Amino acid sequence: MKIKEIKLSTLFLWFVLLFNSFAFSFDGNFQTRGLFYPDREELFEIRSSFLLENRVDFKPWFVSYQSCSIEGVFSNKKEDNNEVFPKLNDISLNFYFPAMDVKIGYSKVFWGKLDYISPVDMVNPLDVSKLFLEGERKEAKLSVPLLMFSPHWGRECRLDFILVPFFKKGTYDEVKEKNSPFDPVFFPLPVEKYLPSENIKNMEYGSRFSGVFKEIDWSLYYFRGFGDFPSYCLDIDLNKINAVYFRNDMFGYDFELVWGKWGIRGEGALFTGVGFQDKVYLNYHKGNSFTGGLGLDRTLGDNYLNFNLLYKKILIEESIGERKEEITLMANIERKFSYEKKIVKLFSMYNLINDSCFLKGTFSITWWENLWADLSVGVFTGEGEDNLSKFKNNDFFEAKFKYSF
Repeated sequence: MKIKEIKLSTLFLWFVLLFNSFAFSFDGNFQTRGLFYPDREELFEIRSSFLLENRVDFKPWFVSYQSCSIEGVFSNKKEDNNEVFPKLNDISLNFYFPAMDVKIGYSKVFWGKLDYISPVDMVNPLDVSKLFLEGERKEAKLSVPLLMFSPHWGRECRLDFILVPFFKKGTYDEVKEKNSPFDPVFFPLPVEKYLPSENIKNMEYGSRFSGVFKEIDWSLYYFRGFGDFPSYCLDIDLNKINAVYFRNDMFGYDFELVWGKWGIRGEGALFTGVGFQDKVYLNYHKGNSFTGGLGLDRTLGDNYLNFNLLYKKILIEESIGERKEEITLMANIERKFSYEKKIVKLFSMYNLINDSCFLKGTFSITWWENLWADLSVGVFTGEGEDNLSKFKNNDFFEAKFKYSF
């Protein structure tokens, strides 16, 4: 078994959480899931995690939050590396002053109003595998070091300034970085990644201004940072593949309101200086893009309905070997039974332009207090070059057990 390098900061946090558990209350959960991929030579995995988190309210104006976990994956394939490693999820100090909030630490920021896919939510990179397995964007977000100042005027106006001193890349599968079913990138040549250097010129930063106008919550965004995933080009002279992370600017907006029994949400973002992968030649082109969406949700008795439409337009003159427009429809339907002890969920994502789809059905049941069991089936279809089509061989069956304390 391969044991990843254990960082001193993570060990220290585990010690602090265990020590605090004797004086303060703490929460956490243990979950394990079995996954079977019939289209990947009958690949079977067991993914487990143990989470421990602790919140300490030292003063009404001073709160600390700590969270860490141990995660592991075990596979029936001999060529796979079974891995177990501790992970630092969150460690932050939060100050609440009369006219300003301050947050410092290693944590997550939640921007945007749309569910699952949010164009303006650019501060934290994502773990793609958790985006499909967990079905929630918040579970797929990876923490980053940050400093945030948030002056506010009552409850209606707020301005957030955020600084991320060190870049952190996204991952297709944080638990299983090699040979993961959710990593669609494979090259026969070695890949050399050119990560942004840790200096003041490469710091990421941004801001958000939020307000209320006639019962409409709205926000304006700006963020300057690097893309979560690289663009690739062939280096013929050195017989290798170069992976480059491009710096770009994001200008965005969002809004939310209630109309009758419906909740209406919308957001959009213009990106400049983005790297786009050429699907014909192993090369990339720089350009701009716009992504915008609209969401509707409501509750009907024991049923919850959520619908989202997302439109993306790539704004470059060069050909990249695929269509420069995408329209994606997403629907999430939930039905609760037996006093919410049983829940049926159906989530679908359909790309109209590329005719690709992801469909996931889940049946959840509470056996005892704080013990949940999920049975899920996930299906991918598509023959194009879009992101959903890349996972067409990733159909899976899942059994998951989760105990919270």
